[in-house]
Amino acid sequence: MTADTSSVSDLHPVYNYIVVGGGTAGLVVANRLTEDPAVSVLVLEAGSNRVNDPRITTPGLAGSLYSDPEFDWCLTSTPQQALNGRCLSEPRGRTLGGSSAINLGMVIYPSRSDIDAWEKLGNPGWNWESLSAYVRKSQKFTPPSDEINQELSLGYIDPTLQGTDGPVHTLNHHPTGDPISGRAKGAFCNPGSIHATSRARSHAGVTYYNSKTAERINLRVVTEALVEKIIVEKEKPGESGFFAAGVQFIGKDGIRRTVTAATEVILAAGAVKTPHLLELSGIGDAGLLKAHGIETLINNPNVGENLQEHGLVPFSWEVADGQVTLRPWQSSGAGPLGLCTFFSAFMTPPYLQDEEFQGLLDTYLDKETPSNRTAQYRILRQLLEDLEEPTGQYEMCAFQVTPENSPSLQGIFGMPEPESFLTMVAVLNRPFSRGCVHLSSPDPTALPAFDPQILSHPLDLELQARHVKWLDTLAATEPMASLLKPNGRRLHHSEQVSSLEIARELTRDRIIAHFHVSGTAAMMPRGIGGVVDARLRVYGCPNLRVVDASVIPLIPRGNIQTTVYAVAEKAADLIKADGRGSLCRL
Repeated sequence: MTADTSSVSDLHPVYNYIVVGGGTAGLVVANRLTEDPAVSVLVLEAGSNRVNDPRITTPGLAGSLYSDPEFDWCLTSTPQQALNGRCLSEPRGRTLGGSSAINLGMVIYPSRSDIDAWEKLGNPGWNWESLSAYVRKSQKFTPPSDEINQELSLGYIDPTLQGTDGPVHTLNHHPTGDPISGRAKGAFCNPGSIHATSRARSHAGVTYYNSKTAERINLRVVTEALVEKIIVEKEKPGESGFFAAGVQFIGKDGIRRTVTAATEVILAAGAVKTPHLLELSGIGDAGLLKAHGIETLINNPNVGENLQEHGLVPFSWEVADGQVTLRPWQSSGAGPLGLCTFFSAFMTPPYLQDEEFQGLLDTYLDKETPSNRTAQYRILRQLLEDLEEPTGQYEMCAFQVTPENSPSLQGIFGMPEPESFLTMVAVLNRPFSRGCVHLSSPDPTALPAFDPQILSHPLDLELQARHVKWLDTLAATEPMASLLKPNGRRLHHSEQVSSLEIARELTRDRIIAHFHVSGTAAMMPRGIGGVVDARLRVYGCPNLRVVDASVIPLIPRGNIQTTVYAVAEKAADLIKADGRGSLCRL
């Protein structure tokens, strides 16, 4: 796309739908709605259009985008009490394509139980049977060759379950089943969001908004457009109901503008910026808004709460002589930079006997729970007790990860050590910890206060530490052991981790965010923490909808990109259905 998407010339005063955020979810919705030529859609994206930048197109260069304001919101957490006061960096895509344009490209699928749990929280129709169809709709799967299939033991892939006609390309290079089935344990080579022939990153900014889509006269995408607030007005004088009249934004030219939404405003700014914009627009906790001089229109203290995030703990070992890692790939610029160089496994808790496990549950769960978490914790406990539901995810990559060097992601992924290393990380699939994100100023350009509170629930530390301890055991076991240099360097600890106490200490000191923020405008009944209903409409403002990771009420296992695409696909159908008969034809 060569057109200047930052131009605001010839902008219409009214559109049927205004989508705030041109990222993973927003571009899905805009694409699907404008399949009807009578429907007009305006997309406003704060970041620039950099889809042709080689740092985005080359999957292996994702780390170079983090902490760069040209691509990233550069968000840093408040000091984390459970992490000995450490701060965490949390990259959020600030470019056309959003976080799908800057992530590490892993395609990981949730479990059936993850999604069925959403329906159990009071969201009719949000179950695996429904959402799995949208997972397939969003993807175009390229199967591996026979040679690669045999080399990487990919016999678990079931071609009948894969998507074949969707826009996002997934490229796959022995768990118990194909992970896309929603039932899988064990190790597998995960697909990557990579185009099968060009080997370029396949993300929302070039798939759902491709050159053909950009030609639609009923779709307008404007980049470098910072939305300051949603214009929320009363339905009628003297009535308590509200509606979203439009948005106020500042374009690249620095001029403040308002645009009217004839039908709906759709917030798709992500799990950090969406609650931030709700609060700037007068929707949130009345006390917080008053403290910042913002008039409260809809008092909902759930906005910005229920924040969930996976944390990963990396261990790095020096590899044996002759093994190839990312360091030589960096200097040569060869083909591996066009791959998703990760391997994954879903595992149950190691080192955990039945009696010990029950003791942890009795100690940390059988006590008073905040009322807005009771239903969530009941479901999470059931998933913990289900032996078919792995509690941890392990990932392996051919480069070093050094959180002890710097809180900055450039330091963490900068590979400062001269030798070649292999890294394995341990992730807790379904954390009990809950954080928050809230405005820190009435100034729309000021970043919100981000407090993920990772490991704040003590059971998370206990489970995470047991997975972390297992990493050294895996490294010392064949055939993994032969890949590592005998008596080689360990970047995480001087010797094999032998005790849970050391594992707990390393967990607190080394855990970093996994870039899966969700839940901050949760889809649940309002009384148990919800911000949107089962049709993703904001409570109290029915034509203001949220479509992004913030609506996810319970974080699913694994990397959430695939789930967000599916949520957006389903949301587009909900919006179309609700718009029939009430759509204002312009």
